[in-house]
Amino acid sequence: MIKINIHVLTPNRLLELMIKYGGNPRCLSSATSEPSSKISKILMEVHHNHTLSIFPAVYSEGLGLSKYAVLVKNFPIKYETAARLLHPIMNLFRGDIEENMFSIILFGNKEVVEDLHQVIDRLKQNGTSVLISEIRRTREFVRDPQCYDFTTGKWTCYTKIELRQGSSLSRPDNEDVHEILTLQLNPFFDIRLLRHKNHVFKIITGFMYVLGEKNFIVQAFTKDDISDRFPDIVWTAETNDGFISEMHLNKEGLEFVMRKLRNEAIDVIISPKSPLYALGYSIPYEIFTYGKWSFPKIKIVS
Repeated sequence: MIKINIHVLTPNRLLELMIKYGGNPRCLSSATSEPSSKISKILMEVHHNHTLSIFPAVYSEGLGLSKYAVLVKNFPIKYETAARLLHPIMNLFRGDIEENMFSIILFGNKEVVEDLHQVIDRLKQNGTSVLISEIRRTREFVRDPQCYDFTTGKWTCYTKIELRQGSSLSRPDNEDVHEILTLQLNPFFDIRLLRHKNHVFKIITGFMYVLGEKNFIVQAFTKDDISDRFPDIVWTAETNDGFISEMHLNKEGLEFVMRKLRNEAIDVIISPKSPLYALGYSIPYEIFTYGKWSFPKIKIVS
């Protein structure tokens, strides 16, 4: 008699589980009944041979954190200065490699946006263009793990999986914020050790992954939603001015995407994956006190 094990743990199956449970080998062992040593070995091989990156998808709006997108052109400051201007309320910074253009995704409220408009008006010069848009909704995606051929290192289909939408916490507390921050800083943390799992997983809707040496990040600003037409899109944000979509690409993928974006995008930012051009920040835990977010006043200090 030949016995066939239909539950063989392949790298593709492991990626499927990581989308739900994160990258901790002991946690994945509990979910699969496979020894954690075997899972660690597969993870190491995938990381070494296929450059695996993993990070949580965070529905920050469920914590009461509204987001705004800022697109800036021809601003008279260097990128390294711009990337530090709005800490700790900055979420993402992307600077274009060729043009004097950058984008910022920030956490804020109407008062923050009003302050930002005043500061920009004082600093901008002739030719400076600034667009500030409220983000209404964000969607996160991962490529279907079953579409990746680990033998050739190539994708065999274009299917994406959309992560579930988060929900709101009516009264987040310090431990909720701390545990969400823990997974942002370490997506390999064992989620079974979280004391507030039911709260945390209203906000963290899954774990995203990227395979391959992705040297570039592309942000496309479009009138229409293009998330169904580009398999490498990891998130799309709907704003009151249109859509912003982000892709992580290698050089070959960049050339392909740019050809397709010519007739789609209003603006495109191409950022090398380096701290000078591309930065990401956690939820602004520094301004969470007494159960609420206390946004700082933005002003110019001479």
